[in-house]
Amino acid sequence: MSPQAPKAHGWDEGAASERTLLAWERTAIASLAVAALVVRAGIVYSLLGLAIPIAAVLVLASVGEWLFSLRIYGEREQVGETGAVAHERVHAVLVGITLIAAAGSAALSIIR
Repeated sequence: MSPQAPKAHGWDEGAASERTLLAWERTAIASLAVAALVVRAGIVYSLLGLAIPIAAVLVLASVGEWLFSLRIYGEREQVGETGAVAHERVHAVLVGITLIAAAGSAALSIIR
């Protein structure tokens, strides 16, 4: 018996793209929920001047996450032989926005 050659791993035609889409959509919904909580904290502790900009950044991040999820899902038909397309810049921007909003949210909770 001769050993078999390893199979080439290409794009997964299964449910991976749907799982990715749903994961990004859940992230967008979570960002919106945190934005609502930040606004609520701003109202309760009379810190709307700090809460509104933080919530605005979170809402923009959630819109970006949702649009990014649609883009990834749309690209599943355009994948070449090399596999999935990487989006490092988009990931870095969304992580940066989320970290800025998290720092602002932490500041809001400490100031109260």
